[in-house]
Amino acid sequence: MTSIVLSPHPASALEYWFFKVNAGPVALLVDWIARRRVNENWLRVSVHSPHRRAVLFEKQSELFTERSCLDARRTVGRIDDVAWELEIDASGECIAPDIFPAKLLRMPDLVLVSAPLAAFTGWIQIGDQRAQLQRAPGMVSHYWGRQLAPEWWWVSASQFDREGVAVECTLLRSGVWGIPVGLPLAYLYLRDGATREFVIAPPAVARVTGSPEKFEIQFRRFGAETITLSAQGRDYGDLGDGIVNTLVGDLEIRKGGRLIARAQGTAGLERRAPGSRSD
Repeated sequence: MTSIVLSPHPASALEYWFFKVNAGPVALLVDWIARRRVNENWLRVSVHSPHRRAVLFEKQSELFTERSCLDARRTVGRIDDVAWELEIDASGECIAPDIFPAKLLRMPDLVLVSAPLAAFTGWIQIGDQRAQLQRAPGMVSHYWGRQLAPEWWWVSASQFDREGVAVECTLLRSGVWGIPVGLPLAYLYLRDGATREFVIAPPAVARVTGSPEKFEIQFRRFGAETITLSAQGRDYGDLGDGIVNTLVGDLEIRKGGRLIARAQGTAGLERRAPGSRSD
């Protein structure tokens, strides 16, 4: 992962840096959030474990500190009884979804870059329980812009019943130059061994049906098989801003009628419902 993935954009009203990783029964999602309109920095931690399921928030005077930080090679942090110290190998590819010239002209609400093939080594501690990680698959991401998109579905998983499979997908509705027109945008990244697919909608057609507990996403492409993600969610936590998230969902990936891979209890699933308010 180059420094470009995590480079700050101080002129943006809103900026998020985050990582996600699963390690056996433990799963961790950590966000560092800069809300510049209101001059606030937040650390947000969502955790699943046999010890507890919690979403924790901490307001910080500075975004990154010695106590909690994220860079291209490592992350450390502590909040309440949750702590982590992890080395990051994100030397695999990065993705930057864009429909030219939308990013150049700053049309959508947000711009995103992501490293969906990151590997984490170190430990996560929740209460008196410590999980050791040795190149556990996960992801690192960074997005920024004028405001949160008013609505989205997000899927991220990299621990399947087959090695070498990873997926990252977002369907959202965006404003255009801040005008709330609800422009539908979507992307799908799928790694299956040596095969890589990166689909942008439009021109592909993306649709989602269902609820956070059970939903299906389809990407229909001209001249290629439809890719379908079938998800089931449980143990959702409230991240604020109308966002619910789980890291222990189930996910099936199908291409045409063929099952590609299945994740049991290791899929990140997220929904932001329309009508939510944020800074």
